[in-house]
Amino acid sequence: MSTSLNDFVQKTVEAMDHFDKNNMDCVKDVVRDAINFYKLNSYEEVEETNEGTTRSLYIHSMVEENLLSKVVELSVGTDRDLYLEEVYQSFVIRQY
Repeated sequence: MSTSLNDFVQKTVEAMDHFDKNNMDCVKDVVRDAINFYKLNSYEEVEETNEGTTRSLYIHSMVEENLLSKVVELSVGTDRDLYLEEVYQSFVIRQY
């Protein structure tokens, strides 16, 4: 973890040529990258149904939830308050 959270989010967003801060799928991509980069125990599960794809975020600890919340905040900017619950349409399961 030699890079700061701000630097990580900035580099990740810049590397995504399709990033749109109003598109929740783009924000989820940044969250997934953060989980992998920081080797978190939290994970995302994908469920295919007749209605479409549902992504659920399983959070391992309060520390990881705070880190991922900050990633969301940094990726959309300070002009908008956005929470993990909104990004994942309330499909957030806390396992702590």
